[in-house]
Amino acid sequence: MGNLLCRKDRGNILRRKKKQEPSTSNELTKSTIASNDVVIFSKTYCPFCKATKKLFSDMNIDAMVIEMDKVENGDAIQGELMITTGQRTVPNVFIKGAHLGGNDNVQAAAKSGKLKEMLDQGDNQCGQ
Repeated sequence: MGNLLCRKDRGNILRRKKKQEPSTSNELTKSTIASNDVVIFSKTYCPFCKATKKLFSDMNIDAMVIEMDKVENGDAIQGELMITTGQRTVPNVFIKGAHLGGNDNVQAAAKSGKLKEMLDQGDNQCGQ
């Protein structure tokens, strides 16, 4: 069975299979980060992950959520994240390809306006 990815859309979690699944956890991690504005590597039982997912949901921001305790290669993905970011803990959040960090970093970025700034990078600002 292939990797399950969870996409969180305004509070609803939809499970879907990637059409072309990368062959390694490294490729999966990189392609997921590159193809989504917001990626949250999470575990379903983690209270800090829940707080991060709630923040994005409350802000009405769609996020690709990878529940690493539910995917077949979650340990390998977590290992790749450690190599890539130096962070082994969850949540591990990326915004438009840039590593933001864990829940404390996300909450602080939301409070300071940095999160909105990161999300607005590259967006068409016409009419604003």
